[in-house]
Amino acid sequence: MEWHQTLLNAFENILKMKIKPVLVYDRKQFSKYIYKGKVGPSQVWAECIKECGLIWLNPHLSSEPKVESVNTLYHECLHIKYPHLSEKQVRILADKVIPVGPAMATKKTKFDITHKK
Repeated sequence: MEWHQTLLNAFENILKMKIKPVLVYDRKQFSKYIYKGKVGPSQVWAECIKECGLIWLNPHLSSEPKVESVNTLYHECLHIKYPHLSEKQVRILADKVIPVGPAMATKKTKFDITHKK
């Protein structure tokens, strides 16, 4: 979607990313990822493969408030830019730049994934 690609290009430039992120909506790209606990794909907005910059976005994200897309894409770019940071650290950084308040966001509470080794 053009809106997502425009955001991604802006964050790539703002963060001066060495790895150029690529946006996909096809879930098959992420077959090496598993979810923590009982969290399914419909409960996750995005994932990334840090080493190559591939970002998967849940197609349903486009039906959510725009701030969710902005925060989510920035969050995934931070994972690629700073692969050593924990999920919590990335979330804090993203929320400082693009805050998602309860009035602006969905009730989605589970976002974390784990990479299968």
